[in-house]
Amino acid sequence: MSLPTILFDMDGTLLDSRAAVMDAVAEGLAGAYRHHGLPVAAADRDLIAACMGLPSHEYFAKSFDPGTVPRGLRPEFARTYGRLTADAEVAAIRGGRTALYPGAADTLAALAKRHRLLLFSNAGTIYFRAVIAGHGLEAVFADALCLEEAVAGGVARDKAGMVAALVDEPARAVVVGDRAGDVEAGRAAGTRTVGCRYGFGAPEELQAADWVIDGLPELLELPLA
Repeated sequence: MSLPTILFDMDGTLLDSRAAVMDAVAEGLAGAYRHHGLPVAAADRDLIAACMGLPSHEYFAKSFDPGTVPRGLRPEFARTYGRLTADAEVAAIRGGRTALYPGAADTLAALAKRHRLLLFSNAGTIYFRAVIAGHGLEAVFADALCLEEAVAGGVARDKAGMVAALVDEPARAVVVGDRAGDVEAGRAAGTRTVGCRYGFGAPEELQAADWVIDGLPELLELPLA
């Protein structure tokens, strides 16, 4: 079956952002403690990594030790943490500290000649749009949507909803991602799915995918055309 539409997740699928994002999150977290006059607790990098892939509002509510912030202050603290992290992430992108995975640019260029490419992410708007601009992704993607934009516009409330909003014919589309949430979103919307073993997720997260790849150029070998 021809699959003319391909919907890509961003971080861990196209963008190798782990080190830069973790540094930015740690910087944002330290800044949030200082902003609210609290002792600066060390960032738990294992927790930060485990939370990657969550919707941004959940990410910043869960990726710090709640015992370090008074209960009543936690929602405001999470918002400050998210805002300062976004500033640090944009600086990292502009400073060249994020990169597309090997072969991504050439693979996307080749796919764009015969498929409609779409981009979606649980990321916040500032970071999402900075990545698109910083890596020239607007040249190959016909449309792009992050969860913050989707919720604000009343379009969707989760990744499955974003797939449904972006894809006209799910049966003729494929979702490419590195986490279980990407595979589940595609399956819920009725698309085929490709799991990326090189990304942020564990291999067992991708067991339900129709295909699994170890590098983006392998997409060119799948029966998508």
